[in-house]
Amino acid sequence: MKYMDFTASSAAEEFAILVGRVEAFAAFVNESKYSIERELCAKMLGFALRDVNEQEPFEKEDEM
Repeated sequence: MKYMDFTASSAAEEFAILVGRVEAFAAFVNESKYSIERELCAKMLGFALRDVNEQEPFEKEDEM
C-alpha cells in the first residue's frame, strides 16, 4: 500500500480527514479478534509514536 501525503486546505477538510480516520479505526478495532499493535493504531489515526519511556507530548505525523 502506498502512503498518501495530503494536506488539508481548510478546517472542513481537516475535520473530514479526522472523521474518516476515526471511522476506519473503529471498523478495524471491531473486526480485530485479538489485541492490535500500537504502531498500526498510530498510523491509522495519523500521529507519531513516542518511546514508552519518553514523557514528551504526541506530535502529528504531518509535523515531523
